[in-house]
Amino acid sequence: MAILVPTKKTTRMVSDILREPFGNVPPISHAAAVDMEGPILAAEIIAFLLQQRGHEGCFDEFVELMCSYFHGRGGATPTKGDMDEAARFRKALVKWNECLAKGQAVPGNSVLQRTYAVHQATAALTFTGDPDADLVAVRGVLDAGACQRLKDVAKDVRNVRLLERGTQLRQGLAQDWRDIGGYGNALAITRQSFVQEHFATAHKPESGIVVMNMHKAKGKQFDEVIIFEGWPKRVKNEVVRNPDRIVLGNVHDGAMTQARQNFRVSVTRAKTRTTIMTPRDDVCVLLRAAPA
Repeated sequence: MAILVPTKKTTRMVSDILREPFGNVPPISHAAAVDMEGPILAAEIIAFLLQQRGHEGCFDEFVELMCSYFHGRGGATPTKGDMDEAARFRKALVKWNECLAKGQAVPGNSVLQRTYAVHQATAALTFTGDPDADLVAVRGVLDAGACQRLKDVAKDVRNVRLLERGTQLRQGLAQDWRDIGGYGNALAITRQSFVQEHFATAHKPESGIVVMNMHKAKGKQFDEVIIFEGWPKRVKNEVVRNPDRIVLGNVHDGAMTQARQNFRVSVTRAKTRTTIMTPRDDVCVLLRAAPA
């Protein structure tokens, strides 16, 4: 079954909802077709922390991985905000190291203060040799820490279902533990697992429940399809914003050729049934009669 949505943001939102228990409903296993650059770079940060290397320059390497995450999570077109954030972190690291070299206290207002605190908290973890439990422990420290950027990393890494990489990642980490009593090669093992999975699943048909952007569904087929779109943001009963809709803003605007094409493709992906979920009080314009 596919849940098809109009925007990347909605893909992540639906995936996050399915991943968490709701009342008596347990988490729903699914695959989310999100852009992978950010989640993979987030997984590399988790893997690096799993290595727990306390050598000189360890924190520098950690910050550089974070900068790579900022640069790469937007794919080929990083946002100005992410580029500025990477530059800000690198500048702060230079100042941080200058203070340490002079035996001075690092700036109390440094952007790296909270990042360093989380880094130290992961270094204090005691691992068990169970890759699943240890990966969850690292991610939990990031999620509970005071650094919002590392909270984003913890959230992003959920989108790659790091613990569901299959036996290759688990076996690699478990063997690393047996060989050296730790995860000294976790970063290399994690990177290799993504490379191998890419080639193994490039042409693999979807199964189970899949959440994806509508335009990515072209050429695919599912037993059943649910088309789900966002809803208007209202202030005093007036629509002030209408993001994440099948038609941008949910307003009639000329022929709306691309939106109609995406909608037509999505509806016809189902073998047996398509269900369209649209706000009752602001129905998708493609389901309404055009204005006279």
